Amino acid sequence: MPGRFLLAGVGDLNRRVARRLLDGGATVTGFRRSAADPALGFEQRSVDLAIEPWPDVRAEVVIIALSAAQRDAEGYRRGYVQPVQQLGRSLQHWRTPPERVIVVGSSRVYGANDGRELTEESPIHPGDWGGDCLAEMEAAVDRLPVETTVARLSGIYGPGRDWLRRMALKADTAPPQTNHWTNRIHIEDAAAALVHLAFTSTLSSRYLVTDRQSTPLYEVLNYLREQQGYPTLRGVPEVAGGKRLLSDRLAATGFEWQYPTYRSGGYGTL
Repeated sequence: MPGRFLLAGVGDLNRRVARRLLDGGATVTGFRRSAADPALGFEQRSVDLAIEPWPDVRAEVVIIALSAAQRDAEGYRRGYVQPVQQLGRSLQHWRTPPERVIVVGSSRVYGANDGRELTEESPIHPGDWGGDCLAEMEAAVDRLPVETTVARLSGIYGPGRDWLRRMALKADTAPPQTNHWTNRIHIEDAAAALVHLAFTSTLSSRYLVTDRQSTPLYEVLNYLREQQGYPTLRGVPEVAGGKRLLSDRLAATGFEWQYPTYRSGGYGTL
């Protein structure tokens, strides 16, 4: 695994990516808005990636996993779109361009809510300003002058992300209005997938990073209630809406999920 990696964004996901890379003997540099955290064990630089030139750290692979400081269209453009555009400008001045750039995106770009199955080849029709901004980011990725891929993640769960369990435990008094199809990816599988793609011989331009089983919402809620000793919900609505994401392309690369379904133990890590 040795190599030089640049991680743009040093949030929870890229920290887990860094841990896997460091364990494999790679050299890691992180770019972040805030001050460096020496406890993370790798070099970090404070860079406003939306407006400042990206320093050339001679990385072979760049993995971009950013977040928006504010949840509106302006915040999303500054958090997701402008950094990729700025990378494109910066690459013109790098002596050592990367071999590939992997960018974390979102299945939000699809905008579908009718229960259909979706693959990487399915057309995107963003249904809100967030999806529009993420689609704009993907277009900026496609214009980069190096090999790129966008990893479209579904809903991340894992340690510190227990909102669905909290929903499940109060669903008898505050039930969700719809029983739509849901999709998820454990954060450790998401990190593992990004590292896996960094070493995949030939990349496609898009990968759906989601587990192997789309599931109706109420089925997951009842599972989580059972795990806590709560009675199952009655009067479950018919399944309607949402989307079913297929991760066959990622599976075809040889990637193996630690948590391939919601019943694989991932919710025990919350």
